[in-house]
Amino acid sequence: MGDAAQQILAVIPARWASSRFPGKPLAMIAGKPMLQWVWQRVQAAPSVDAVAVATDDERIVELCNAYGVDVVMTSPDHETGTDRLAEVAAKRPARLYVNVQGDEPLIDPAAIDAVARCLDAAISRGIGVSTAYIEGATPEQEASPSSVHLVPTLDGCVLTFSRLPIPLSFREAGTRNVHVGLYAFTGDALRNFSQWERGPVERAESIELMRFLEHGQRIACTPIAPGSIGVDHPEDIPLAEAALRARGEA
Repeated sequence: MGDAAQQILAVIPARWASSRFPGKPLAMIAGKPMLQWVWQRVQAAPSVDAVAVATDDERIVELCNAYGVDVVMTSPDHETGTDRLAEVAAKRPARLYVNVQGDEPLIDPAAIDAVARCLDAAISRGIGVSTAYIEGATPEQEASPSSVHLVPTLDGCVLTFSRLPIPLSFREAGTRNVHVGLYAFTGDALRNFSQWERGPVERAESIELMRFLEHGQRIACTPIAPGSIGVDHPEDIPLAEAALRARGEA
């Protein structure tokens, strides 16, 4: 596996106290805790050298210990998953860190690899962050404030994010893209994030990566294939289970 500082470390932030779905990481999906599904997906990504769960709850620590999953206890006071990842980065040296949301039991390992490759290619341009998006929002995604839209630049970076369905079709129709909560960072980028104040746009839109844009930094981005199903509410579990059955995994 080599020296730890040369690894790509994937981190899965896992909170118990979700306002919409308390205890979500331990919710059972097709006979397994959701966090186990996510961990198995991340383990299958060839670019990832190590995986750790970052949590602030002993119940999640107990689950990880039972399944032999590396876990890092972090502060309960973090405002975002990226703040939690920054604490992990201060404890675990790595070349790159990939943030994989703990409520994505169907995340494609290829998507994780794509975001890591995207950042690897962008570092030489002085960029320390990358993320992903899906090309072409559905009408439901355009209507939902839960969806974050990403507008890319012509050279593969993020122009902006918004919960509004942007860009506006003023003179001609355009494609709207859906941001995917999959990020890669250098250690320096995470240290900067944890030290910067939240800007007015990040506060208004509740989009944590806006912090980099508001502080004048660039974010590389890459398109990925659709197909993952995020579990935000208990009623999303049957949808995830149906998708797993369709793939022959449940």
